[in-house]
Formats: sequence, structure tokens, C-alpha cells
Amino acid sequence: MASLLERDRRMAALRTMMKEQGYQALIVGGNAEAMQRGYIRYVSDWRLWGGRGFAVIPLEGEPVLVLGAGSQSYWSKRVGWIPDVRAAGDMVMEVVDTVMAQGFSQSTLGFVGMNHVMNYGDVGLLQRELGQARLVDATKAVDDIMAVKSDEELALAAQTYRALAQAHETLRVTLAPGKSERAVMAQAVATLAELGCLDGIAHLTNATRPYFRPPTERIIRAEDIIKVSLEFAGPDGYWIELAGIYSFCEPPARELRYYRTCLKAVDRVKAMLRPGAVGGDVTRTVEATFAEDGWNVTGRGIWEGHLIGLNVIRPPYGLIDNTDVFKEKMLFNVHPGLVVDEDQMGMFVQDNLVVTPDGGIPLDVYEQKWHVLPL
Repeated sequence: MASLLERDRRMAALRTMMKEQGYQALIVGGNAEAMQRGYIRYVSDWRLWGGRGFAVIPLEGEPVLVLGAGSQSYWSKRVGWIPDVRAAGDMVMEVVDTVMAQGFSQSTLGFVGMNHVMNYGDVGLLQRELGQARLVDATKAVDDIMAVKSDEELALAAQTYRALAQAHETLRVTLAPGKSERAVMAQAVATLAELGCLDGIAHLTNATRPYFRPPTERIIRAEDIIKVSLEFAGPDGYWIELAGIYSFCEPPARELRYYRTCLKAVDRVKAMLRPGAVGGDVTRTVEATFAEDGWNVTGRGIWEGHLIGLNVIRPPYGLIDNTDVFKEKMLFNVHPGLVVDEDQMGMFVQDNLVVTPDGGIPLDVYEQKWHVLPL
């Protein structure tokens, strides 16, 4: 788990922002969805594995964590950062009572997750019950704090990165014609579970298009080109996405050429991924690389990337019109998403890059290559 020093660093950063914005307290929402659980994890170090929860962070004094009655409230009190955990059948009213008891009924309160995490009913009830307070959406302000990683956070994310790299190593020794997709992917998932990665997606495809799907009982064939994407949160909640491509014969010339263009595009994204660049620069870099290599781009399978962390997808995004600015120590998951020609061929190359003044650097070591496996 993250250290108490990291807890104190986060709380200090949040409270500095609160003073600047005039918030007397933050009401932090979260649920178990991969893009929405990170807010609760950030302030409490509790893995919200189901349902929803709230934290109340006062400008001064101790925070309160509100969870549903049951095992989560029991265990979070024993292993998380916040000792004051309230097990509540009506979590929203427990939040209201907490805010009232702390004397904030007429204060300015920052809502974290107001428009994309909290559900409509919860927001409406909070607005009615706290009608004398000034309620402000503070999600972006907290996102901006969470986006810039400490050295400890990068080390925790690197732990997930190494786990996914190890799972790809499992695939390299497990993939073989005659086995089912499910049997092979189960081995990779078992590796991840042993390393503490309990939440995620293990998808693959043998099709021309880059879109992934869950594994099936389909039997792997010697002529397959198999693309695998692993997207998992590690034991400390940090998400990483890492892909690999595998075959049992030498790559066809056209597919190999495309793959090399993807690698070139990723290398050029690394070079431009400096503080002050914007999300759209990533897409422009990828598009220029494909044009330079003479590809007939016919569409887009996916965007070019996104920040990654305790919430799996956050801005800046690799989208042409995105103007969010990169800052030092952001962690960006890059995956060129262009498809080419009439068959819309694509492949999925992913890496996780730390923004530095000298450009993006991979979070840890993973060999980006086309893996030709023995029959």
C-alpha cells in the first residue's frame, strides 16, 4: 500500500487547492467502475471493489469515509488511511449529517465527481439537503492534482507495469496452436492475480481490425496473428495497459510494415511528450508518421492515448482537438489508433510514458517487438 508520507502529500495538495478555491470541505464521490473509483482510492487508499462511496475532506480536521453497511466498511477501517469510516444504509444522508455536524451547512463545498461519478439521485438529494451551502464542481481541480504523479506513485504504477510484462511473458510460453483462447488467457490472468492485479480486462483478437474481444473457446491455429491487450490495476490501484502481438510464422510483409510504423509513431510521441505539449499534438504526431510512411489511412479504431493512473482514463487525450496541457510527471498511455486501406488493417501497440522535460520515457522495461513463437 502507499505510504503515510504519500497520504500526507496528497492531503496537503488537496488542502492547498481548497484554500485557493475557498472550499471549506470536499465531498468526494466514487464507485467501483474503472474510470470512477480512483477518487476514493486517492484519499483513503481503499480499493472500492463494489458499489459506491463518499469521503468528506474538511479543510481542517480529520476526513470521514462513508461506505455501505457490510464488509467494505469493516475492512477499510482496518487497512485504509481513514479511521473514521461510517457504515450507512443511506450513504447520502450520512454525508449530509457529517457536513452538518462539522458546521459546513452554509459553507462553500467542492463536489468531486459531481457530473460523471455521482448518480442523479445522489446529487439531487445533496443539493436539496445542503441547500444553504454553495456547491461547486471541484472534479477538474482534483483531477489536475491526481494527474501529476509523485515518485512513489510512479514506483507503484511501475509495479503494475512489470506485472503486465510478466503476464505477456506467460503468453509467450503458453500460446500454441491447438489450445483454446480461454485456456491461454487464463494463464496470463493467473499470473496477474498472483502478482496482486485483481481488476482488469484481458482481451485479444486474431482479426485484421484492431478491436479486441474477450477470449472464446476458439482453437488457436498455426496461421493466426494474435494481438493481446492487458488492461489491469495493480495491488495499489494503478492501472496500466500493455499490448503484445504474436504469431507462429514470420510476419507478413504488409503487417510488419504497419507494425513498424506504429513503433515509429510511438517513438515520435515519446520525443514530443514534454511539459507544455497538448493532447492534440499526440494525434498530429501519429498522423504525420503514417502519412510519411505512405499509408492510406481510412479510419480510426481508437484514439491515440490518454492519461492513466488510479482512474484508468483521464485527460489529456490523444484526440486532434484536445487542448489539455501535459505537465511533468504525468503518465500517458499511448496507443496509435489509425486503420489503413480498404480492409482497415490495424494493430495495437501500447506503452505507458512518463512526461519529462526531455520527452516521454517508458515507465519500466517491456520489449516492444513482434513475437514469433515456435510451433
